[in-house]
Amino acid sequence: MKRFANILLIGILLLLASCINDGLVTSDKTTLVKVGEKAPDFTTQLYPSGSVRLSSLQGKVVLLTLWDPECSMCRYEMAVVQEKILDRIQSYDFYYLPIARGQDYEPIKGFFLDNGYTFSTGLDPKREIYKLYATMYVPRSFIIDKQGVIRHIYVEYELDKLDTIVSTVEQMLK
Repeated sequence: MKRFANILLIGILLLLASCINDGLVTSDKTTLVKVGEKAPDFTTQLYPSGSVRLSSLQGKVVLLTLWDPECSMCRYEMAVVQEKILDRIQSYDFYYLPIARGQDYEPIKGFFLDNGYTFSTGLDPKREIYKLYATMYVPRSFIIDKQGVIRHIYVEYELDKLDTIVSTVEQMLK
């Protein structure tokens, strides 16, 4: 029984390792871009269909969120995206772009179908997009202005920070 408990504990710790700060490396040192810099460009396949190139979104405020379905905070955020972001920001000048770190089509399809999500997410199976922005930790969000410049960065935030993120986007849309 004790062995089972130890194995279970190790499994839980490994599962959460993708989004827990171990305190040894600060999130600033793991962020490869800075506020005021042009956002690195990329193209991503979208689930359920299509693709998008970040640079094609110039003229819109973009909320780029790097997430991982194995991260508990990321799962909580995905569960409220429709209500907290998509229903709240109704503007042609806004684009919500979540990118599933290390994920390809079939696992994300299962995750979205199991949870009833109807919005799109970008796929980053080889973490190529993630590596343009960071070395570790999710969730992390970047608010990118209409000229493609990073204006705000949020790393490993709690769900209550989502209201601040959305308010910041709303202010940029005015």
